[in-house]
Amino acid sequence: MKKRPYRNAGLALLALTACFYPCKPAAGQSTPPQDTRPVQDRDANREELANFDRFLDSHREIAEQVRKNPSLVDDREFVTNHPALETYLRDHPAVREQLRQNPNAFMQEENRLDRREDGRDRDANRAELANFDRFLDNHREISEQIRKDPSLVDNREFVKNHPDLETYLQDHPAVREQLRQNPNAFMQEENRLDRREDDHGRDANRAELANFDRFLDSHREISEQIRKDPSLVDNREFVKNHPSLESYLQDHPGVREAIKQDPNRFMQEEARYDRREDGMDRDRDGRRTDFNRDTAHRQFGEFLGGHADIAEQLSRNPSLVKDQNFMDGHPELKAYLNSNPDVRGNLMSDPDGFVKASQQFSTTNGQSVKPPAAKPKPNQ
Repeated sequence: MKKRPYRNAGLALLALTACFYPCKPAAGQSTPPQDTRPVQDRDANREELANFDRFLDSHREIAEQVRKNPSLVDDREFVTNHPALETYLRDHPAVREQLRQNPNAFMQEENRLDRREDGRDRDANRAELANFDRFLDNHREISEQIRKDPSLVDNREFVKNHPDLETYLQDHPAVREQLRQNPNAFMQEENRLDRREDDHGRDANRAELANFDRFLDSHREISEQIRKDPSLVDNREFVKNHPSLESYLQDHPGVREAIKQDPNRFMQEEARYDRREDGMDRDRDGRRTDFNRDTAHRQFGEFLGGHADIAEQLSRNPSLVKDQNFMDGHPELKAYLNSNPDVRGNLMSDPDGFVKASQQFSTTNGQSVKPPAAKPKPNQ
């Protein structure tokens, strides 16, 4: 049989066609659709959303209706009855086109943007309130007048007569704008923030007072001098000559700062705290038990007497009680302190002084555990 030449030619033509027209991939091999728009187009879309969001923020009545029914933006009668919207869409053809193509999808995107902006606005508002609160804390005379009459912040004569306030408002236009829009609402928010900060400040101050009171209870000689002359706590020479006080202030910057700002006031607060503690530490006959000092020292001394290894290590380095690895390696010490919070509080506030004071009550096999002799300091 003779081969037909046209059959070979047809096969060749099919092969050539396949080279120029590749087959589509099978349905099972298809890839998920991707946003193939150029980056510039996506950025432009974000800008259109942001622009339209600003328009709606300035036209609340239109915004409420459009958010309920996005198709209204493509309703001729609705647009005609709202000239501001009509003008906006005429000036922003890209927004108009997207709204016509899919108003629901566009408005969903705008809603997401609006929620994100609301969150950022709340954060910015908190920052502005906190900033203005700090300004008022440092300008008591201005603060008193403004809190009585918030409208004064938008009173030109009042602002001009208070240069610090004038400068502040010039440097903080966002605060100035909010005060102008609604001074009463802004000042109510500031008052709430101020009360919350006062509560936090009182809590922190109580903790600092309690901590410093424990330190003074363990250092009677320092305590007597400081209570007679509170300014000594901010006297470099005095602090340097009392290493335990120097270390304490380095480890407790909150106490140090409060003392520097007003040593007399801080020590008056500490004295009041100490008197309250004295009242709590009296027995039924009115005699002071002084648990924070004598009892805590005695209890911890007795514990050390039964744990010679711990006693020896703490004698050399009392600060080990703040070393987590050391505590984890001595579970009996950890359990003891957890069960005796008063001892733990005194020990942690001043490890060096507390351990030394407790050692007079500590005996191991009938022998007192004494701290090692201090090594002479090398010549500077």
